Amino acid sequence: MKKLSVYTATKILTCPLFFTISSLLKPDVSAKVKIYYKHKMVWIFIVTIISGVSSIHVHGQRKSLTISQFDSRFTISAERYWSGLGGSEQYYFYVQNNTSDEYRLEIDVTLNLACVGNKSFRLGVNRVVELKPNDRFTPKSDWVHIYTSGADNFKNCRLADGKSFTLLQGVSYQVVSIKNITKQKAEDQKIQDQKLAADRKAAEEKRVREEKLAAEKKAAEEKAVQEKRVATEKQVAEKKNAEKQKSSSENKGNNSVNSSKNNSSENGTATKSSSQADNAASAKQRARDEEVTRAKAVQEAEVARLKAEQEARNQRQREYDAWKQSANEQRIQSEATAAAGSIGFLTILGQWIYNDKMGNVNPDFVYNKPTKGNRLRLTPSVEWGYSGTSIPILFQSENTTMIGGNYVTNKTLINNPIFTFNLDVNLKIGVENDNFGGYVFLAPKFGFSPIFDGYQLSLGNYGTRLFVGIKNFKLYGEYMEGERNFSKSDNDPEENGSGKIEMSYTKTEYGLRFTTNPNASYKRNHISVGMIRERMKIGGTEGYIDPISGSLITNGNSPWVDGFAFQWKKDHTFNFYFHYYPEYLVAGNVSYNSPSPSSDLRSSPTGNLLEFGFIRSFDVFAP
Repeated sequence: MKKLSVYTATKILTCPLFFTISSLLKPDVSAKVKIYYKHKMVWIFIVTIISGVSSIHVHGQRKSLTISQFDSRFTISAERYWSGLGGSEQYYFYVQNNTSDEYRLEIDVTLNLACVGNKSFRLGVNRVVELKPNDRFTPKSDWVHIYTSGADNFKNCRLADGKSFTLLQGVSYQVVSIKNITKQKAEDQKIQDQKLAADRKAAEEKRVREEKLAAEKKAAEEKAVQEKRVATEKQVAEKKNAEKQKSSSENKGNNSVNSSKNNSSENGTATKSSSQADNAASAKQRARDEEVTRAKAVQEAEVARLKAEQEARNQRQREYDAWKQSANEQRIQSEATAAAGSIGFLTILGQWIYNDKMGNVNPDFVYNKPTKGNRLRLTPSVEWGYSGTSIPILFQSENTTMIGGNYVTNKTLINNPIFTFNLDVNLKIGVENDNFGGYVFLAPKFGFSPIFDGYQLSLGNYGTRLFVGIKNFKLYGEYMEGERNFSKSDNDPEENGSGKIEMSYTKTEYGLRFTTNPNASYKRNHISVGMIRERMKIGGTEGYIDPISGSLITNGNSPWVDGFAFQWKKDHTFNFYFHYYPEYLVAGNVSYNSPSPSSDLRSSPTGNLLEFGFIRSFDVFAP
């Protein structure tokens, strides 16, 4: 391999034109210029990296804008920051809620900019300003408002601002709408309470009517029974009286034929009249008895029907519960079998990846090879091994169960996280010396769930990392773009839903890097601790749950999500990394007729994203 000198590497990586000019100078002058230029470029590189990292959260160079106030309930303010590197200016807007009520505002802003013209936009990632009681809207909940004057003409049209410059000629805004969410919730609650009160009153009135009807029906039945009893007693008494009169008439004898005949005729007429009256009363009583009997039969039949239907529902519920228990037992057994198979397969493959040759190194390719000094070294590297990912996913749930013997189906959006075991393959190439370095990388990742209810296939991940400082302490910054592709099902026997993520993202990472043994002859340890900011790019059928309102968002890029990063890299041996986002967005693919988010998802609209890996490292530091 051809040796790469400091002069040659610097010429390749910095400015070939400078060395073309310097070669025309005298040899001694040219050499001095080369040495001066080498150190000059190193310090320019250091200052540039430090400035880039520190400018991420620097507020001291921002300048406040004078803005009129529109309402004593709120305080609106704005700042601007001029960047001399590209002739651009960034604008930051704040809205303070001075009340104990919750509000939602729509505010249109117009910036009158030199070199650019008028730029109008509406504040807020979702085009609304959400304000909790005594809360403050900040640029974290807004888009990045940055404008550049262009590389060719900004020197001619930018405006002087002391020792700096600005594009701002004027700013105006219009409050399109103000909605008092607290008041609206109170009114909605009042309407709901009134509706509940009306429902309770209607239910009470219905209960009173039913009790009254039942009491009247019972009274009618008791009255009919009483009337029947009285009529029966009267009929028996009349019959006994008739028999008594007949017996008395026979005992008197036949004193007079004419008298006897007359008496007989009169008694016959009276008996006939009494018999007709008894027959009419008996007919009415039989009619009443039949009506009571029919009503009682109908009531008994209705009770029997309801009882049979309830018993049928109970039987269906018992059969469903037995089926559900059996299906869940089979699911648990299948998942345990799948997990055991996954672990067995990963163990066999892991013995080949992490074998006893892990950490072996050729002394010709180590960083601190004796006599080489602080030279710029070409550093190709390959890393591969196991990792794990746990990510929240927007799951379109269609859950069907049985309650009280009746089937109930509920369609809603829920957070159904997925965990996958992955195989990482990181391909890197860069340069490094004691004071600065960097590399570009390609990092495809694919994996599967241990219980085979989902997978990950995220291949297009790439980026670059730069670091600068002293031998054992450096600042580092990383920029990365990639994709998160996950698919999720559910083994629950009552679940018929699915979830899928197909989104690209942009990530920045910055922090400190410590090298614990920089003077070692073979292997160095590099410990990196930093912060992460990541944002998803939304498009097509993709969407995410807004972390403030809990509603589904299907257009525009997502807000930035913050996380933490840790890495332990040992040359020629391994790379252990750990990424954690405590409030990651719940995102995924949705359709035009997707159900609304569940109440649980609205109350907890974010989840945890965890990435970790322990992968084997093959490093080469070119001679």
